[in-house]
Amino acid sequence: MRVRSSILLALLLILYPISAYPGAQRTARFAPGEILVKFKKGLSKEHAERIHRSRGFKVAGRLKRVPIERIKIPDGWSVEEAVSFYRADPDVEYAEPNYIRRAFRTPNDPRFEDLWGLHNTGQTGGAVDADIDAPEAWDMQRDCSSVVIAVLDTGADLDHEDLKENIWKNTGEDWANGSPGNNGVDNDGNGKIDDYYGWDFVPGENGDNDPSDDNAPDYHGTHVAGIIAARGNNSVGITGVCWSTSIMILKILDSGGVGTVAEEIAAIGYAIDKGAKIINLSLGGAGYSTGEYGAIKMAGDAGILFVTAAGNEGTDNDESPLYPPSYDLDNIISVTATDHSDELPSWANFGLASVDVAAPGVDIYSTRAGDSYQYISGSSMAAPYVAGLAALTWAYHGELTYDQVKGIIFNGVDPNSSLEGNILSGGRVNAQRSLLNSTLAAPAYLYATAISANQIDLSWNDISYGESGFEIERRQGPAGSYTTIATINANTETFSDTGLQEPFVYYYRARAFKDGIESQYSREAHAPTAPSNLTAKWVYPSQIDLSWQDNSSHEDGFKIERKTDSSGTYSDVATVDSDVTSYSDTGLSEGLLYLYRVRTYHSGGISLYSNEASSTTYFAGGDNNHGCFIDTAVYSSQNHP
Repeated sequence: MRVRSSILLALLLILYPISAYPGAQRTARFAPGEILVKFKKGLSKEHAERIHRSRGFKVAGRLKRVPIERIKIPDGWSVEEAVSFYRADPDVEYAEPNYIRRAFRTPNDPRFEDLWGLHNTGQTGGAVDADIDAPEAWDMQRDCSSVVIAVLDTGADLDHEDLKENIWKNTGEDWANGSPGNNGVDNDGNGKIDDYYGWDFVPGENGDNDPSDDNAPDYHGTHVAGIIAARGNNSVGITGVCWSTSIMILKILDSGGVGTVAEEIAAIGYAIDKGAKIINLSLGGAGYSTGEYGAIKMAGDAGILFVTAAGNEGTDNDESPLYPPSYDLDNIISVTATDHSDELPSWANFGLASVDVAAPGVDIYSTRAGDSYQYISGSSMAAPYVAGLAALTWAYHGELTYDQVKGIIFNGVDPNSSLEGNILSGGRVNAQRSLLNSTLAAPAYLYATAISANQIDLSWNDISYGESGFEIERRQGPAGSYTTIATINANTETFSDTGLQEPFVYYYRARAFKDGIESQYSREAHAPTAPSNLTAKWVYPSQIDLSWQDNSSHEDGFKIERKTDSSGTYSDVATVDSDVTSYSDTGLSEGLLYLYRVRTYHSGGISLYSNEASSTTYFAGGDNNHGCFIDTAVYSSQNHP
């Protein structure tokens, strides 16, 4: 798991969370200090007044057509407490918060309907609401102009009709006649002459003060810039995540979309010096670079959040690292892609430890050089959604650290079954939930490991920021009822459940909590039943055949371990599929004692070991009377279904 900062988020919310109320599908907002109450038909006005006066409530108004009373809450009462008080009275038909309703901020950009990643109504045949809830977030924040976002890419079309007003300008350079000065003087003393619009770091014929995008026909950098910062509500083209912002254009890739770490490091240094808060890097490659790592860490030390694309090879970044997204640095957010149905595309990279969140990345419509627009797919398109959301979050919440911004984004994801177990957060970003900051992320990738017949250890990824702790719940068997068995401290990722009784199978789930807010539950985890009756039989001088009894009905497979001689150390030999109950171990040395054990596993847990079994290979042409045997001394006590 990526290293975390110890800084925890502590924000006072004006808006109250009410996710516990029936029918709430999103985090709702309601007017503080008042509720709505409807009494049952036939109750006298005098009786209703006695109920109000008993706790100091006052009627602020009555709706005549629908007999509802608007009740003012006295000091010392929360909305939740007042609602609970009235709901407990048998004369009350219903009581509820006075929910807030507002018009969603939909921009007048003519191609807004093409932006399914911002607002998905099923217009492209996908799933309704498989988006980042941008209009709902824009009701709270649209302007990110206080946050500088450095885009390190192929450059951008500096004169594009939908970008030019949102491009960062270096005011340290002189102006002439209302235009940036080209006086051949390094006015701000940063070693870059006339770098008014950023800088082109590509060596050779480039390497100047013009970071224009020459990456035809894709114009990759222009497309990325538009996702973040196409000007919103200007009656032109599209809108970005931020309607207005300040994107610093730093060109580090040539016309073919290729660059080196040297250009990247130089651009990171420029972004630090010029006050960027966010760096978007929709590129990467193999090969760990100490220099690149050091530059990104230096950006983190300067308070900069680094948003990177996870890659498009359809591979696991944990097993085949891609850089920079796979660096173990706290200021990195690594982003993979989802499609319009909220699914992980086959080409999108993943990784439970090295990929953090997902965002829309398939058929994304954005800016193209020459005042035009186009569709492109890739994790390169997903990353700028997150960079834009980080800017919205910073602009809305004010002075935060990058770690707090990262935590708010993680807390706000929409959980997704195609992402759980594949990426750290298990979800796709949601702008509204992040701005409300009244949600907690559920513990990710809960896993149960059977240690003995009486102990199961749990582990999970803590992706909540600002939580007070975690509740662990357990049930006995798949049809039992869950009960809370432990409450543990924040920033904890393990728990040992002891004193269990065989032959029961125990199921677990966990959730985070803080200040009356509870996250959704984690996925369910349980340790499957161990295999039994393991036998080992030599067949050839270099082969021993294993067989066992499968006692689990929902396993993903079996893990086989082996050691040489009784004093050796067990190591993994093979993993076989579910419902397989035999394995041939080949390529062995002659005349050696081999010992084996087997475990059952699935996505949510791993069993106890089977009994230990052993056999000795014989010498070709020689006598061998060892045969096979079952050692019941290590027999599993959890082999009952």
